[in-house]
Amino acid sequence: MQWINTSTRWGGVTQLFHWGMVFLIIIQYSLAYTMLDMPPSNQKWMLFAWHKEMGLTFFILVFLRLWWREYNMVPIASENTPYWDHILSKSNIWVLYFLMFLFPLTGFLMSVLGGHSVSYFNLFTIPSFMNSPNMYAEFFLTAHIWISYSLYVFVGLHILGGLYHYFYLKDDVLLRMFPHT
Repeated sequence: MQWINTSTRWGGVTQLFHWGMVFLIIIQYSLAYTMLDMPPSNQKWMLFAWHKEMGLTFFILVFLRLWWREYNMVPIASENTPYWDHILSKSNIWVLYFLMFLFPLTGFLMSVLGGHSVSYFNLFTIPSFMNSPNMYAEFFLTAHIWISYSLYVFVGLHILGGLYHYFYLKDDVLLRMFPHT
C-alpha cells in the first residue's frame, strides 16, 4: 500500500483518516441517539462522557487531516469529470471540512458553557466555564443539532457523488479511496 497520495490515488494515511472519521461519525450518531433516549442514569452519563471524548478525538483528527492534506498532493480529477462536477465536489469537500470542524466545537462549547466539564480519557479535564442553563449553551446546542442535520445532507451528497462517478461516469474516483492490492 502506498502511504502518501499520488496524482492518481489517495494514499493509505488519507484513507485511514477518511474511513476512521466515517467510523467515528457513525459512533457519535449512535451514541447521541442512544443516550438522548435514555432516562437519567449512570449508564447515560457514561455515554455522554464517551460522546465528548470521541468528539474531542474527532476535533483533533480534523486538524491532523487538514494538515496532512496541506502537505500531500491531491489526486487530479478524472478525465471524464465535467467542470461543474469538479466545482461541486470541491465545494462539498470544503463544506464537509467546515462542518467537521464546527460539529465537535459546538458540542464542546455547549458542554463547558452549560456547566459540564469535559474529561479526555482521564488524561485531562477541561472545567466548565458557566453554570447551566444559559442562553450560550442553548445556542450551541441548537447549532450542534443543525450541524448534525447538515452533515447528513453533505455526507449524502458526497456518497452520491462517488456513486455517480462509479456508475455513470465509470471512472475510478470512488475506488481511489479504497485500499487495493
